[in-house]
Amino acid sequence: MKNQHDPEPTPDETAGMAWWNSLTEADRAAWLARAGSAVPADAWAVYKRLGNVERQPRTVN
Repeated sequence: MKNQHDPEPTPDETAGMAWWNSLTEADRAAWLARAGSAVPADAWAVYKRLGNVERQPRTVN
């Protein structure tokens, strides 16, 4: 049951929840480690800050 103390999530919070729910357990652990936190919102912030960097394929010379 919703009440006045349960505001709707912001678009960013909704995107973060969708991102988190799409991850495997291993990916969640990796993002939490990158964030140095156990809080999914902190992992989301790191993901947004890194932008496309983490999504690019890595080349090995």
